[in-house]
Amino acid sequence: MLLSPAQTFTYRGPHSQRCGPLFAALWLLLPFTTFAHHGRDFILIQDSTIPAQYSGVAIGGYEWTSDGDTNEFSSEPGFFVGLAPALAFGLSAGFSDEGNGWHYTGVTPQFVLSILPPTGPMNFRAGLWSGYEFAETSDHVDSVSAGHVHNPGTGPDAGPPVVHNHGSGGHDHGSHGGIHRHGESGWYNRVILEADITHHTRVILNLISFVSGAGGGPGFGYAAGIRHEFNHDLSLGIETLGDFEERQSSHQVLFTTMIGLPSHFSLRLGVGGGLTRAAPDFTLHSSVLWRF
Repeated sequence: MLLSPAQTFTYRGPHSQRCGPLFAALWLLLPFTTFAHHGRDFILIQDSTIPAQYSGVAIGGYEWTSDGDTNEFSSEPGFFVGLAPALAFGLSAGFSDEGNGWHYTGVTPQFVLSILPPTGPMNFRAGLWSGYEFAETSDHVDSVSAGHVHNPGTGPDAGPPVVHNHGSGGHDHGSHGGIHRHGESGWYNRVILEADITHHTRVILNLISFVSGAGGGPGFGYAAGIRHEFNHDLSLGIETLGDFEERQSSHQVLFTTMIGLPSHFSLRLGVGGGLTRAAPDFTLHSSVLWRF
């Protein structure tokens, strides 16, 4: 399942050379970062922020991922709303196009619970995200045994990471388990740990688990990042996502920014790529958020 209009630039080469295009793409984002916004401005990471009761955010957009000679588009519209001071509910639906047209991939109802309010000099806090993906299986995903990570989102678009098969045209990814599942229903959970390094800079760690609803083995992984808020309308960050698989593990990095727009809208952008062979070569993400 996934998230946001985005386009991707394909880069292939040794893994040690991947950082060059990432930093170049980050600089391309900077001229536009003059109007960003407070809020759920993480893409790969889930935070523990709970909106005010019956307030929330609606998210929509696209992502374009490139891996070898394969390009994939995906979208995951959804919403996220506060139910109580420490509890929020979200719902998202996933769609993707891997070259054979758009198809529905599943729906994920989810809850976020704040289990520790800000405490201590660094405002340390903790929470729990839990959601069940009702995946829509199809013939082309039943045989998937290799592929790249499809980014999860945050809030209503915090769908689980999944793997997409590229056959002989992509990398030699090998068999993949962990948190990267495609077409497999199950519980996804994130333990959320976050703290403020400074008044404008915070760090977040997610510990991710997957429990298959079809009898498959469990999977475990992580997401982590740092975000700096320059003002109410501008933030920049770095986020990572990976699994704890011993073989063919997937790890990727994303450089992000949030741009504030009028009328409670904001634009979230991210550009990045894989750090291992099992991850996508390059990803460009964009999504529009409306706070209500």
